[in-house]
Amino acid sequence: MLAHLLLVTALGISVQDHLDGTEIGDASMSLKFETGGKYAAETEAKDKTVAKGTWAVTGDSVEVKVAGCKGPQCATVGKGFKADVVLVAERAMTVRANPPDGPLTTGSYYCHYGACEKRVGVLLVSHGARAPVMKYVLDYLIDRNVAAGGSKTVVWWSSKRLADKVPATTITYCAREGDRAKQGAEQVARDLAELAAIGKLTPAPSTDKDCLWDVQVTVGDDTPQPAKK
Repeated sequence: MLAHLLLVTALGISVQDHLDGTEIGDASMSLKFETGGKYAAETEAKDKTVAKGTWAVTGDSVEVKVAGCKGPQCATVGKGFKADVVLVAERAMTVRANPPDGPLTTGSYYCHYGACEKRVGVLLVSHGARAPVMKYVLDYLIDRNVAAGGSKTVVWWSSKRLADKVPATTITYCAREGDRAKQGAEQVARDLAELAAIGKLTPAPSTDKDCLWDVQVTVGDDTPQPAKK
């Protein structure tokens, strides 16, 4: 199974090695985990703020300590933090940050070529859907993201099967960040509506209050192989 191979590949890399030399951020701020344990955070705004310190990893947890900060946004950028990091696929990771309002925020990230950015995390799960079906849905949603500009979502497929049978495909979204996940779920629903094997879906809020993904697609057990487009 592709998902299992991706997961094994990801787990073969330690969090230490994954973060070493990595930059995490977006157009507004970047966090640099430099080789040798040096850390730097810098905003891209006109009122630039720069923080420097150190980072270290214990198991799957990273801790950043800030030694100094200059600029008007030090109340945020100058905070040290801890975060639990899980590599869920070759290019996908989840982060649980403490404090949640620090420079690094909780959620799903896409990583490639030494850089990571936060995106709408789309998790695919099932109880008994066939592997070719799951692979097709995975590839289809990735292709749709690329067609839309390639910077909206990060999609991965969990190799862990659900305990209960799934009679039909559903979409849920996490309430962690308000409308952001809901809008992401609505877009995923529009994309999947074009597959006759799945059809129209209505996103619903998740009962999971501790989700690190934003959108979860639970694929029905008897979903047929979608026709190739």
